[in-house]
Amino acid sequence: MSACPFCQTTMRSTFLGGLPREECGGCGAVWFEGESLSKVMGGSISDALVRRAKGHPGICKGCSAKLQYVPSCPDCGTQAPTCPRCGHAPLPVVEALGVAVEVCSDCAGVALDPGELQQLQRAAETYRNEPLDVRPKVRLGVVQACSECKRGLKPKYGFVWEERLYCGSCAPEGSVPFSEDLAKATPSEASSVPRNSGYNAAMGADATGSALTWLFSRVFGR
Repeated sequence: MSACPFCQTTMRSTFLGGLPREECGGCGAVWFEGESLSKVMGGSISDALVRRAKGHPGICKGCSAKLQYVPSCPDCGTQAPTCPRCGHAPLPVVEALGVAVEVCSDCAGVALDPGELQQLQRAAETYRNEPLDVRPKVRLGVVQACSECKRGLKPKYGFVWEERLYCGSCAPEGSVPFSEDLAKATPSEASSVPRNSGYNAAMGADATGSALTWLFSRVFGR
């Protein structure tokens, strides 16, 4: 048994639809082991997810303040979201298709609080039948701002990651120089997840597990 990443209540292990997880009876959060996710989604997707998480801040569950390199929130004292497996804190927040999830950048485990679970289900319903287009939504000659430092930036001098424009100083690892014909700005690794393994096909009996696998396979596996 492990402690909940958010409220430290002892979680219970469950297994439904092929994806083991732990559920918190206190706050309703769920935790997915990185090793289990890697087996289901493929190692390349898990690796891409971990790379995305490195350096990203965590979010306090008490006051929503950004947390970096601290075990508890300096504003309200709430314990930072903590990996139940390796103790990494705070857990970085990664956003994919509008869904924010906590990811351990050490062991690749994933935590979802009840609000994130609802976001995940809504995203799956919204996007599962739509073609995925992750081309950068910026155009040459238009003055934009860096997504991180907010300084004015022309796209032709910027870098793109996950549809967002960054200056050279703030560009995340894995970003690429902007170009009009850029198809996507995610790592070009081959995925072991079949391209037709969508929301309905993935562990159909488990809505949460299948939605999570669908989300990460779609964003990081193409």
